[in-house]
Amino acid sequence: MNRYLIAEAVGGLMEMPEFSYNNPQVIEANSRDESINIYNKKNNCSYFYGTCMAENINGDLQVINKAVKYEWIELIK
Repeated sequence: MNRYLIAEAVGGLMEMPEFSYNNPQVIEANSRDESINIYNKKNNCSYFYGTCMAENINGDLQVINKAVKYEWIELIK
């Protein structure tokens, strides 16, 4: 299983055009899409949804979203 760092993306609205990211969680799954689906179901996401911030595949850590916080990267190592 691969490890994915997923966080809820909030924003993209006229009154809040910039995105912020909350509630980071490490999700183990076979793919990035599967990890996002698991996150959304686990957290009952219905308006704002999870997005992949980083992934750890076979020990190879890749940052996907430049807004990821350093503390969050430590969660997925």
